[in-house]
Amino acid sequence: MSTSNLLDTKTLPFNDIIRNGKIYKVPQFQRDYSWGEDNWEDLWNDITNTADTNESHYMGSIVLQNNGGNIYWIIDGQQRFTTLTILALAIIKKIKDLADENIDKEDNEERVELLIKDYIGQKDSVSLRYSSKLFLNENNDGFFQTRLINFREPVNYNKLLHSEKLLWNAYQFFLSKVETRFGDNRNGESLATFLNNSIGKELLFIQITVKDEVNAYTVFETLNSRGVELTSTDLLKNYIFSLVAKSQSDLQIIKNQWKKIIEIIGLKEFPVFLRHYLNGRRRLISKEYLFKAVKQLLKGDAEVFDLLDNLERNAYFYMALSNPNDDFWNGDKEVINAVSALKLFRVTQNKPLLMVYYEKYGVDQGFKKLLKSIVTISFRYNVIGKLQANEMDKVYNKASMDLFKSEEFNFQDLLNNLKDIYITDDNFKSYFELKSLNTNNSSNKKLVRYILYNLEAQIGNGSEYDYQVDSGTIEHILPEKLNDLWKVDFSEDDHARNVFKLGNMTLLEPVKNNKLASDKSFMEKKLIFESSKYQITRSIDTIDWNVNTIKHRQSKMAKLACGRWNIQF
Repeated sequence: MSTSNLLDTKTLPFNDIIRNGKIYKVPQFQRDYSWGEDNWEDLWNDITNTADTNESHYMGSIVLQNNGGNIYWIIDGQQRFTTLTILALAIIKKIKDLADENIDKEDNEERVELLIKDYIGQKDSVSLRYSSKLFLNENNDGFFQTRLINFREPVNYNKLLHSEKLLWNAYQFFLSKVETRFGDNRNGESLATFLNNSIGKELLFIQITVKDEVNAYTVFETLNSRGVELTSTDLLKNYIFSLVAKSQSDLQIIKNQWKKIIEIIGLKEFPVFLRHYLNGRRRLISKEYLFKAVKQLLKGDAEVFDLLDNLERNAYFYMALSNPNDDFWNGDKEVINAVSALKLFRVTQNKPLLMVYYEKYGVDQGFKKLLKSIVTISFRYNVIGKLQANEMDKVYNKASMDLFKSEEFNFQDLLNNLKDIYITDDNFKSYFELKSLNTNNSSNKKLVRYILYNLEAQIGNGSEYDYQVDSGTIEHILPEKLNDLWKVDFSEDDHARNVFKLGNMTLLEPVKNNKLASDKSFMEKKLIFESSKYQITRSIDTIDWNVNTIKHRQSKMAKLACGRWNIQF
C-alpha cells in the first residue's frame, strides 16, 4: 500500500521540533505516561554516549497530526517527547539553582529564561506561570502544567496517580543524573551546551505528519516497526471516547466498559478482536482499513454503546477460542480437542463465523459440529495444502454474513458455504504424499504427533490415544543422522529429502525408542516395532527401508488421512 499521499516525512533534530513555534498535545484519551527507570536509564545512556562521542543518535519516529494552525496532536512518540521535556526541565532547574546561589547570577538567569522559552514554553504575563509547548492527556496534564514546568513539588506524593508519580520520579531521576555528571563543574554554560547540543542537535527523529486520524491509523499499521510505542488500540480508543466526550456520565460508562474489555482481550489483541467481530457482520475489512470502517460505523453515542455492549458480550468467548483449557468450555472434551487443534494449526480466519454462531445459537451440538468441520477444513487447507489464507478470509466472511442475516438456520447451507476451501480427496492425497515436517522445530513436532496419533486411531486395530497426554515418541525410521549402515540405501540427498517425510515417521514407546540407537539396521528396528502398542508401528511390514518404501507408506497414510479428516457435503 502506498503512503505517499498520506504523510510528510522529515528527519529532524529535537531542536527543530521543539523550537518551531508549534504546540504539541497528547490526545485527551491516549494512555498515561508509563515510562519507568529502565527507559530513563536507556535514554540517559544514549544521550551521554552522544555527548562523549559527538555522534548523533536516532530516536525513532514521532507521528504528528495537524489540528489546525500551529497545534499538533502527538499520535505516537509521547513517552519520548514527554521524557525529553522532563530532562530539559531538570537541566534548567540545575542552572536556576546556580543563579539562586549567586553563581554567575545574571548570565544563568538569562540562560534559564532563554532555555525555558526554547524548550518549555512562554510565561503568562498575568499569572507569571509558564504555559507549555507540550500538553499531556486528561490524567497527566494538570500535574504536568501546575507542578513540573513550574518547578513545584507535589503537595502529597502518596496521593498522586501512578502516572503522576512516574512523571515526578523521572524528574528526580534526571536531576540526580545531571548532578552526578556536572557536580564538579558548576557551570551554567556547560549545562546549557549539553541541553542545546547533545540533546537538542544530536537526537534525531523521523517526524511523520499525517492529515487526519484515518491516515494516522493507516500509517501506523503500515510502519508496524519495533520503535512504535503507541498501539493501534490507543488510536481506536481516542476516536471512540471522543464521540461520547460531551457527556461526562456517558464517558465514564464507556471508560469502565472499555477497561473491562481490554482486561479480557488485551491491548495488543483488541484490533484483531474488533476486526474479527466486524468481519462476521459486514464486508471484509483488512487491518489497514479498520479505523476507516470504525469511523463509518460509529457516528454517535448510540452506536458506541451498541458496539461496546456487543464486544463485551463476545470477549470471553473470543478469548476461549484461543485457549482449549478455558473454563468457558466446561471440560467438554470434543470442544477442547477441536480448539486445541486450531490453536496448533495457527488458523484464526474462522473466528468471525464462530462468533456469529455463538451469538445466535450458543455452544450447542451445531456449534460442536461446525467446530469439528472447521478443524477438518483447516487441516486440509492450511496444514497439508499450505494454500492462500486470503481465500479463507473471503469464504469465512461470506459464510459469516449469510449466517448473521439468516432468519432460519440450516446447517447444510452453512457447510456448503465453506465448500470452496475444502480440498478434494484427490488433491489432499497429492499434497499429503509430498508432506515433510522438520521435527527439530517444536511446532512441527507437535503437529507430527497430532497427525500420527490421528492416523493411529484411523488404522485398522488402532487405538484412540490423546496425543497431548500419551507418552509416545516420534521415531524416525531412517535416522536423523545418516551413518555408514544406512548409506547403502540412501545418498545424502535422499536422506535430506526423506528423513522428515511423514512416511518415515511413526510412534514408539519411550523405553523402546531408547533401544534404537542410530546405528541400528532397519531389521533390528522392525523387531522392536513388532512389539509396540501402536498399530501404526506394528503394521510396518516391509523387509527393507528405502526411498520407495517411504513413498509407499506415505501414500497409504494419505488414504487413511482422507478418511480421518473428512466432511460429507
